[in-house]
Amino acid sequence: MRLFLVLLSLGAVTAHAQSAEVKKYLNAAITLYENLEYEKALKQLKKARPRAAGPDDEAKIGLLEGVVLADMGKEEEALTAFKTAFSIDLAAKLPVEVSPKVQAVVDKARENVRKMLAPRLEAERLEAEKAEAARLAEEKAKADAAAKVEAERLAEQRRQEEEDRLKTQPPPAVVKSSGSAMRSWSWAPLAVGVASAGVATGLLVDASSKHSALLNGTAPPEDAAALRDAGKTEATLGYVFIGVAAAGVAGAGLMYFLGGTGGPAVAFAPTPGGAFASVTFSVDLGGSR
Repeated sequence: MRLFLVLLSLGAVTAHAQSAEVKKYLNAAITLYENLEYEKALKQLKKARPRAAGPDDEAKIGLLEGVVLADMGKEEEALTAFKTAFSIDLAAKLPVEVSPKVQAVVDKARENVRKMLAPRLEAERLEAEKAEAARLAEEKAKADAAAKVEAERLAEQRRQEEEDRLKTQPPPAVVKSSGSAMRSWSWAPLAVGVASAGVATGLLVDASSKHSALLNGTAPPEDAAALRDAGKTEATLGYVFIGVAAAGVAGAGLMYFLGGTGGPAVAFAPTPGGAFASVTFSVDLGGSR
């Protein structure tokens, strides 16, 4: 294991040294190129190539070589050098400024490499989209699972709270009214009924007399309309009081019979939405003698 680490460290040092050496040759080639010494620049690049530490060095050497060859008018050789560089890094930038003529060769080479790499680039794009979709789907699944767990937790919490509330809820309050009190007050609606019956009788008798006077012609003609209207009003009120009398008698009877064995039991119980109330009557329809 120690031997492997030592070899790895030596390899890193060697690669760093080679990359620095390649940079030295590249700088020399750039200076020669700017002085229009194209052949000498190519020789520096030729010396740099075997010392390339990796694809990055090779791409830089190929770009500068293509620039020199393009300026020398060797377009085909320049295209080959540029294609080699762009095959390593399609977005690589030139190390020096170039003329429009050289730039045209650069663009042509880059476009050729782009078309050549198009299927691979498209496959990489689709693979990246697929990986991103899978990542998003996994995140969504995790979020949905977490939401489900939270919903179940809240539902269980509400159920437990409801159980605790029912356990601590007081029993229904029952209030039972006094039956004797109800029976003792049964005379009140009876009295109202009897009085209403008396009033109704008087009104109907008076209305009948007015009607007879109109039929017999004993009423003065100038009072006929007034007698007719008064008779209708008295008859209507008479029927109303008959209804009141009937209701009073019926109410008195109910109070008398329902109050005989104890009044109704009224129960109140709280509910989540307010309260529940019930009324229970107990009626004795027959008794022993």
